[in-house]
Amino acid sequence: MADEIGSPHRVHTAQDVVGTLLRGNWAIFAHEWADPDGIDPEHWRDVVEAAAEAAGVDVEFVVIPRRSLTVVFNRAAPPTFEQVRASIEVIERARGRN
Repeated sequence: MADEIGSPHRVHTAQDVVGTLLRGNWAIFAHEWADPDGIDPEHWRDVVEAAAEAAGVDVEFVVIPRRSLTVVFNRAAPPTFEQVRASIEVIERARGRN
């Protein structure tokens, strides 16, 4: 895994998230990305969990309520606390631009 965290980018399908996890990365769902069509944090988790299970990837979800974020990672390649914290800081900076 890289030492630096790049700019956040969006993936659009659960299969994209699983591919990200298989590459040793992790994904973060910012809760404000929820929409009226039912893509809320709980639904996102269910969809990603089903796709991961179908692909044979053991995933872990961590909800960070104070930041309104959900982090998902592959248990076989977990990020460090510092990497997750850096990712959260990148998302927080991106939020500040909105």
